[in-house]
Amino acid sequence: MLASYGFNYHGTETLYSGFFGTEMDCEIFIGPVYYQRLRHMVSDKFQVRTTGRIDQITRQPIGGRKHGGGIRFGEMERDALLAHGSSYLLHDRLHSCSDYHIADVCSFCGSLLTATVIKSDTQKKAKREMLGLPTVRPQKNFACQACKTSKGMETVAMPYVFRYLAAELAAMNIKLELRLSNKSELPPSQGS
Repeated sequence: MLASYGFNYHGTETLYSGFFGTEMDCEIFIGPVYYQRLRHMVSDKFQVRTTGRIDQITRQPIGGRKHGGGIRFGEMERDALLAHGSSYLLHDRLHSCSDYHIADVCSFCGSLLTATVIKSDTQKKAKREMLGLPTVRPQKNFACQACKTSKGMETVAMPYVFRYLAAELAAMNIKLELRLSNKSELPPSQGS
């Protein structure tokens, strides 16, 4: 096949020295090499995201450059920030900018609360409607179903995936109990 294209049968050619211009004593294996540029350029690779779509189950940013997703911040990146003592940046990337969530926790039994709204009086709402003022959404009062009280409720910031984990464990009949640093000692029915 090489001979049909004008090359030596063995793939060797006689070359001339670039310094002296004389013919070299030996034949050297030579042939054309065809290659193309790989698309590993910065303009093809860069990815930026400030806000965008999130996963509906975990409430974390979706993945993939094509979908406008976030860049994965994995365990090695986390370990690098820990080694450099950048705890504020670590908290910002893994909590505040990812799946920040505010949950209500009962400080007596340590359970995550689901909104059980205790209805307030509707007279204030009716009075505002009569005056033509916009009605204000009533403030939610949470009650713990286990303790049967609305006292001792604490608001805690946590990643939403922690609440998802609590729901997964509850489906397997495992109760997750949170211990808060400012936990009340006794429930109101047992205290003074």
